[in-house]
Amino acid sequence: MEAHGDRMNGSLPADLTSFVGRRRELDEVRRLLSAARLVTLTGVGGVGKTRLALRAAAELWPGFPDGVWVELA
Repeated sequence: MEAHGDRMNGSLPADLTSFVGRRRELDEVRRLLSAARLVTLTGVGGVGKTRLALRAAAELWPGFPDGVWVELA
């Protein structure tokens, strides 16, 4: 877990490349997480589900005192 100040962001890996676009999808994930604790992203392989989940978690972790986690299964 990576510490930021006195809070933890969970087990999120660092971004290795820049994240471009997908603002609409990020906004939708944010909206869904405001109503539910668990959101599942689905789609065919290679469309960026993991990258979207990790970016959303990285942007939203300050609002979750216990941290955020992305599980890949």
